[in-house]
Amino acid sequence: MKVALYVRVSTEEQFQEGFSIEGQIQTLTDFCKVHKHQIIDVYKDEGISAKTMNRPALSQLLQDASKGMFDMVMVWKISRLSRKQLDFLNIIETLEKQNVAFFSLSENIDASTPTGKAMLQMMGSFAELERNQIVENVKMGMNQRANEGNWNGGSSLGYKSENKQLVIVEDEAFIVRYIFNLYINGKGYKAIANKLNKEGYKTKRGKAFSINSIRTVITNPLYAGFIRFNQVENWSEKRRQGKNEKPMIKEGKHEQIITMDVWNKAQAMFKKKSHKPTKTFLGSFPLTGLLRCPVCGQGMIGHKAKRSNKSNEYIRYYQCGNFHYKGSSVCSSNLVLADDAEEYVFKRLHLLSRNKQVLSNVLGKVNQELKKHKQPLEEQLKQTEKEIKNNEKVIELYLSNFEKKQLNSKSLLRKIENLEKNSETLLARKKAIESELRKPSVQSIEFNDVFDVLSQINIALKNVSHEQQKHVLHSIINRITVNEGKRPKERSIKDIELFFDTSLEDFVLTYGTVHPD
Repeated sequence: MKVALYVRVSTEEQFQEGFSIEGQIQTLTDFCKVHKHQIIDVYKDEGISAKTMNRPALSQLLQDASKGMFDMVMVWKISRLSRKQLDFLNIIETLEKQNVAFFSLSENIDASTPTGKAMLQMMGSFAELERNQIVENVKMGMNQRANEGNWNGGSSLGYKSENKQLVIVEDEAFIVRYIFNLYINGKGYKAIANKLNKEGYKTKRGKAFSINSIRTVITNPLYAGFIRFNQVENWSEKRRQGKNEKPMIKEGKHEQIITMDVWNKAQAMFKKKSHKPTKTFLGSFPLTGLLRCPVCGQGMIGHKAKRSNKSNEYIRYYQCGNFHYKGSSVCSSNLVLADDAEEYVFKRLHLLSRNKQVLSNVLGKVNQELKKHKQPLEEQLKQTEKEIKNNEKVIELYLSNFEKKQLNSKSLLRKIENLEKNSETLLARKKAIESELRKPSVQSIEFNDVFDVLSQINIALKNVSHEQQKHVLHSIINRITVNEGKRPKERSIKDIELFFDTSLEDFVLTYGTVHPD
């Protein structure tokens, strides 16, 4: 039977249980040898939790199962496949549709039998229950540590962790005090970030300071001697929507960097500034994040300016995101007139959706580039297949000579063993090249597919809200580069790089660059 081995271990499991990827592979391999199973491939997800389906090796395994590359998937334990019952059952159902059996060695469960299937469902429930219990136990322990004023881990400017205790890093603590001092003396986030960047200070990760990094320091009670815990709940699933409005805050056992007087002044100012003024500008910036700064390449964001002090009329611009968030020490504003940029982009998209000849020319150039990338792979594949055939011929020749008793058995076995190892290497290389050739990024682009998509999108852009319009543009444009210039009028659009998510496997395809006339 042709078998695929799936092995997985998270970093925590390997540390706690000591059963490594290599240990799982060896156990499964030994079992296959005894039962005369042929191992087609080993799919490894190392350091990845079973609570997510976003695992590269698992995805590849399911793809290969649909191609009939093996008859059975074998795991050391069902928890290797998934600790969530719904995900687990979905994987089993997907394998069943491809006529691929599933076998778990530790539990000795064969999913091809009714009893085995029932056992799998039950064991899947236990695996999820075990995972949930582990999560709850970890949360309980961390809650208890926080309650006692202990640090639960993480990275914060001004501190380092020694033996699970926070210790002040004086070189960084100086920056923290500097930030608070500037803030309580009236400086805003951007002004502080700009000043720090000009003076050469860096964040904990060695990056330039931004508005967000300054705000994070100002609102972190750690610096006043407190432990804040459970600020975000279920981050892996809810992300920012899981923000806890009432996190746990307890007096910590670590040494504070700023005084309570400084902390209270900073929080009073923060609260005062948190009341946002009523918006008077109702314009939109649909190309935000798509336009790229002509100097640093950062995404550009919307900016507005009054025509004059007495006027209520605004001029819309796009400006460098680095300048906006980190100040002039990182980059300049490099303003681009929003009306001109948007008019140009909309006209180009309209032209592509209406003029088949223009679109055909663009796709012709793109397909030529794709062909250049594809040709070396095809040549490598031909050469590899040729080497595989030659290798097989040599093996047959040795076997023939053995039958004629022209070679002794020991000499023959050594030679055939080396040739078979070479065959395995060549077959692995062939598989890798074929995988690359199957990727949408090297497939020729069909004119009708792109034309249909662009036509529908062009109609949609005229009949949707500003927010929806922005979403549509982000779904078809990868990036827009801008020409350098001394004034906003001189900074025109250079290239519009399009992409469309039209493949069945959700790959993003870059269809090419739409150049100016």
